[in-house]
Amino acid sequence: MTRRPFPLAVPPELTAYILDFHWDLDLLHALDLPVIELPVTDLAHHLDLPFWAYADRPFQLTPHQVAAAPVTYRDQYERTLAADLSHPLDVVRRPDDRLTILDGVHRLLHAELEHRTVVAARVLPWTNLDRIAARD
Repeated sequence: MTRRPFPLAVPPELTAYILDFHWDLDLLHALDLPVIELPVTDLAHHLDLPFWAYADRPFQLTPHQVAAAPVTYRDQYERTLAADLSHPLDVVRRPDDRLTILDGVHRLLHAELEHRTVVAARVLPWTNLDRIAARD
């Protein structure tokens, strides 16, 4: 079986972040991965990227836009404040050693809004991506 391709057109500014295949959140969460602490500043660039949907259109909003206009983007802001920081973020370590968030952008923004300096994160090695791939 082959990996199921990512189902949406990805804007150019996200091609270095979004995996080119569909992956399964349940498979990711089921992995026994080490938890480490990462500086919020090491991941904060994710907050300037348009990961979030708005008006039923994907890839429209950056987390920092939501933080700057919480009334306008109430749903995303409320989801951010409800994000449970006791759960670590899930990140993948790419071959060039960059970390990319797979799950946890709302938690990262929540941590930043609380002026936290570190977040807990589970790190998936790039070589283990097949373990979370959705298959056709």
